[in-house]
Amino acid sequence: MEIDFSNIKVHNEIEYCIIKKDSIKKAIERAFLSNRISYCEIWNEPSIWQRILMGSSGDFCTLCINSQQVDTADQVMVSLDLSKDDVQIVKRNVSKTYFAEV
Repeated sequence: MEIDFSNIKVHNEIEYCIIKKDSIKKAIERAFLSNRISYCEIWNEPSIWQRILMGSSGDFCTLCINSQQVDTADQVMVSLDLSKDDVQIVKRNVSKTYFAEV
C-alpha cells in the first residue's frame, strides 16, 4: 500500500514573540504549556558586529506557535503582565520552512 500525500499547505506556524532573557522565556513556556499551546523555539545567534554594537552576548529566542492558537497566546501574555522590554510580540509568518516538499 502506498501513502498518498496531498498538496495542501500545512505549515501554519508564526513567529509569535522575541525574548532576550532566559527567565522570561521559562515563564512564558510554563504558561504556554499549562494552557496547552504548542510552541517551538528558534535561537538566533548574532554576528560579531551585532555583538559589538549590542553589548553582552546578544542572543535571543523566537517562540513560534500555531496560527490557530494566537488568541489563546494573547490572553496568556496579558495575564503574565510583561513589559515591552522583556518580550516583543511580532506575529509574523515564519521566514523559513524547515521541512522540504517532496
